Amino acid sequence: MVIDNLITKNPSLVAIIFSSSLLITALTFEYVNNLTPCQMCIWQRWPHVGVIAICLLSLLIKNHYNKFLLLAGLFSLISSAIGLWHSGVELGYFNSPSSCIDTNFNSNITLNDLLAKPISGCDIIFWDFLGLSMANWNTILSLVLGCFCIIFGFYNWERRYEKEKRT
Repeated sequence: MVIDNLITKNPSLVAIIFSSSLLITALTFEYVNNLTPCQMCIWQRWPHVGVIAICLLSLLIKNHYNKFLLLAGLFSLISSAIGLWHSGVELGYFNSPSSCIDTNFNSNITLNDLLAKPISGCDIIFWDFLGLSMANWNTILSLVLGCFCIIFGFYNWERRYEKEKRT
C-alpha cells in the first residue's frame, strides 16, 4: 500500500530513483569493477541524467508536472533507443558508429601508451546477466521507465481534468 501510494501520488520521485539506480549501477561497473564503457554506453547515460533533472523540475514546478513527466518519458525512450542500437551493434546487426573506433593515432604514441589504453569497442560485450548485456538491460529498463512516465503523465492529466470538471 505504501509503494502503491508512492507510485500513484509521485511518479516523478519513482523515475528519479529508477534512473539514479541505473546510473549508479553503470558507474559502479565502471569504477569498482573496472569495466571501461564504450562511447555508446556513455550516450545511454545522458538521457537518464535528463530524466533526473526534468523530474526534479517537476517536483519544483507543480503546474507543469505532467508535461515534465511526459518529457522525462521521452528522454527515457531515447536512452532505450540508443540501447537498442547498441544491442544491435553488439550482435552484428548494425554498424558501429565511427566514434566507437579510436582512429586518433599520431606518431608520438608509444607502444606502452597503446597497451595501457583500455579496449572499449561498442561491439564487445564485457558483462552479461541471464544472457543479456548491459545494453540489453538498459534497453528493457529504459523502455519500462519511459512507458511508466508517459502513462502516469497522461493518467495524472485525466485525473486533474476530472477534478476540475467536478468543481
